[in-house]
Amino acid sequence: MSTTSSTYTYASLLCAPEDLDDLLKWLNDHSQSSVLIEEGDPSRLVFVPPDTASAEWLLMESALISLGATAIDLQSARQEDWQEIWKEQGFKSFTVGERLRVVPSWEDPEDRPALETVRIDPQMAFGTGLHETTFRCLEQIVETAGQWPKEPRSILDFGSGTGILGVAALTIMKEATLIAIDNDPYAVEATRHNLRVNGMEDRGLVYGAFEEITPATPLPTFDMILANVTGGILCSTTPMLYEMLSPKGRMICSGVSKEETDTVARVLSGLSGRMRNVPGERYDTFVIDKGRSPS
Repeated sequence: MSTTSSTYTYASLLCAPEDLDDLLKWLNDHSQSSVLIEEGDPSRLVFVPPDTASAEWLLMESALISLGATAIDLQSARQEDWQEIWKEQGFKSFTVGERLRVVPSWEDPEDRPALETVRIDPQMAFGTGLHETTFRCLEQIVETAGQWPKEPRSILDFGSGTGILGVAALTIMKEATLIAIDNDPYAVEATRHNLRVNGMEDRGLVYGAFEEITPATPLPTFDMILANVTGGILCSTTPMLYEMLSPKGRMICSGVSKEETDTVARVLSGLSGRMRNVPGERYDTFVIDKGRSPS
């Protein structure tokens, strides 16, 4: 990752809408950076590249062009300037149902006592609620808080990005604690930062890998697992994640493109419990309730 003092190099690529999913999947599979997505015609992806003087970057650039990137620009920004970048992307306050609202850290929220407030400073990580996968997960968190027989007390946010999902869950579920995992160092810092922004630093721990939690000892179990990643990652990690889900826990999975839906559904249907698909416009979200018979 290219860094000088507090200045970061980021890559911005343009592509046709029909190439967006392939490019995003490739970046998720081959880059440790979170990816900012701006859908449109053309669509735009923004991410932090490896050292731009390295062979790794040259190979990455060539692969992205072969997958449909029509232009790739390298730009520099100070970490504090990312707020302006997110403002340009249209990140502003929004509500999720009648229970929750998400507010950028630079905005003053309106006085609406009926709504719980989550404040988010994205920095250089993925997850503001602008993308449909994040929003669908937020909807399911709100639904769980309103309908689940017993409020979750332990939560895992796998692939936390900004930490928006874990922080939202802690905001609604007052007695819960959180473990967040992300292999992107910027996401780890963003999640820790957003826990502090919301006064929750004593309720959440953030790691870059499971091995950092309890080396050589069994992993903890969780009442709720949030995994907004990709279909490929879900297929490879779900068996491990499901073992960590408590006997009557709920797992919310998203980031599944329409092309991946059937494959992911086959993997998830092999788990014991009740699974349902919450279809979106371009991505699907799955909810699995452990300890419940398939409907």
